Amino acid sequence: MLRKKMRSFFWLFLLVASLGGCGAGDVTLTPTKTLTAISVTPANSAIAKNTSQQFIATGIYSDNTTQDLTASVTWSSSDATTAAVDVPGHVIGKKVGRSIIKASYGSHSDDAVLNITDATLVSIAVTPANPSIALGTKQQFTATGTYSDNSTQNLTNAVTWSSSSTGVATISNAAGSNGLAASVAAGTTTITAAAGNVSGSTSLTVTAATLTSIAVTPASPSIANRTTQQFKATGTYSDGSIHDLTDTATWSSSSVGVATISNAAGSKGLATAVAAGSTTITSVSGSVSGSTTLTVTASAAVVTLSWDAPIANEDGSPVTLSGYKIYYGTSSGGYTKSVSVASTGTTPVTYTLSLSPGTYYFAVTAVSIDGQESAYSNETSKTL
Repeated sequence: MLRKKMRSFFWLFLLVASLGGCGAGDVTLTPTKTLTAISVTPANSAIAKNTSQQFIATGIYSDNTTQDLTASVTWSSSDATTAAVDVPGHVIGKKVGRSIIKASYGSHSDDAVLNITDATLVSIAVTPANPSIALGTKQQFTATGTYSDNSTQNLTNAVTWSSSSTGVATISNAAGSNGLAASVAAGTTTITAAAGNVSGSTSLTVTAATLTSIAVTPASPSIANRTTQQFKATGTYSDGSIHDLTDTATWSSSSVGVATISNAAGSKGLATAVAAGSTTITSVSGSVSGSTTLTVTASAAVVTLSWDAPIANEDGSPVTLSGYKIYYGTSSGGYTKSVSVASTGTTPVTYTLSLSPGTYYFAVTAVSIDGQESAYSNETSKTL
């Protein structure tokens, strides 16, 4: 296992901000692309007081490509008492008036106009209208508010949701799952979204359809040892409907010595190879199950690279990285392959590669948010 800190990489990247000058070792950086402009959308919008607007900042580059920079730019409001930025690009209308919303990054910026009106909420539409789902499945609802100036707003996360018959279906008001209804028993219930004295509703029918089969995909995959495979469970019901059961089914592996499979929230159905061989991956919901075979091939060789992350440019200004690129090949300087690594903001940075046996040579570069890429770090090698 390789754990060689590439300290010269740190110094190479310190020169990113000084493309015109060569420092120690005559390091020359190559700008793969440069940021030429920022565009904020929507450019002119109006919202009712006490509602919000999400703005998007898009970077435009010299090679005519674009990138979403919403989370990277600095946001500001010309009048925070009228419209205040709470999280990147998300602006809350506090009182009637007008504010200029600005996004800045380095020497680039763009403005958008946000008008806060005294429009009042007149109705709420709940969609989809009158859906029907099988028992044991879920349905996501959306609440859309219409205001007195005919503007509309997605209020799914702002309204209070309720079900007239929680014995048929419940509905969530928890952050991250607002408007998600879960069936409990066959029947019909009214789903309501309310904001103040305004509400909207629709009916939800839960059928007595029963689960008849589960398909586990991909079918019969083969993976290298120490790698992972995500499986999906799709249920077919007696009324012909199909539903994704990946997150609700129970997963198992017939041979945990070959591969394990997760039942943890957020990683359900994710198999991890342990040793070469075959195992049966099964997904179960109630009395119905489905399965497929997972083959794990001989272990791939593993190498872990580690390097120090830059913390400042040469002029002392903070470094904003989009990530790194690892270059590697089977001859010194002959880097025929590369892999992109997202910036985590931590140091040292580590990354593990699974490769076939052989001798490999590695170098790392850093990529700034405006698209500039540093020169290669020092080269290191490893025989696997």
